[in-house]
Amino acid sequence: MSMSPQQARREPAPETQAEPWRLTEALNEKLAELRGRGLQLAWIECSRADLTRLIVEGGETAIRLDPDPALDLAWYDGVEIRHSPVRPLTWVFLKGEDPTGEISAHIVSPPDSHSDSHSDRDRDPGGAPDRPSDCP
Repeated sequence: MSMSPQQARREPAPETQAEPWRLTEALNEKLAELRGRGLQLAWIECSRADLTRLIVEGGETAIRLDPDPALDLAWYDGVEIRHSPVRPLTWVFLKGEDPTGEISAHIVSPPDSHSDSHSDRDRDPGGAPDRPSDCP
């Protein structure tokens, strides 16, 4: 039985609206991936906008303050989280990925922005990595 070109055409699938990108989901996936690889999560740094987004998306318990009032620390999924006034986006710093023992970092960002892993070879006096030269 032959089909005419009109009969062989398929109706286009109705457009499905993509779910909006969520920082909480992306960060949770990244932390799970890194833990699954046996890496030691050192800390997370976020811009003010990303810290706000984590709280809006994850609720007021997404970021927890340390129970010790003498410590000025906050935690996200068991990892210390810090505000970074100079570093855009969200960065996860870890140990165990670089064979030299250096701290490395993964950027968690929307798919349309630049993200990659970077080794922490140039440290500022505060102990946090400088912004990698190949990142915008």
